Amino acid sequence: MIVIEAVFEASSNVRNDFIGLMHRTMAASRLEKGCVLYRFTADLEFPNHFILTELWENEEDLKAHFLGEPFKNFFVELLSKGRSISYVAWRGPLVSYVLPNPTG
Repeated sequence: MIVIEAVFEASSNVRNDFIGLMHRTMAASRLEKGCVLYRFTADLEFPNHFILTELWENEEDLKAHFLGEPFKNFFVELLSKGRSISYVAWRGPLVSYVLPNPTG
């Protein structure tokens, strides 16, 4: 499994356009082979920052995503709507985990 967390900043004057871009990218990317999770979320501290969390089954599927239209279109449109701030990725096996009951 490959987990990626990327942070993007929307330009203030086109924030709503950037949100539309994220919605389109999520919808299309979630249909791709090997995509387990693909979600943008808003940063509570910085209103124009958005966090992308991705989970891919394997590197082959991730590389195919990089060559696909959703990925390419996102970065083409990003040039006029915002910028990439950072990213980090992890690779390795994931094991199912049952959360402990927080109420005892």
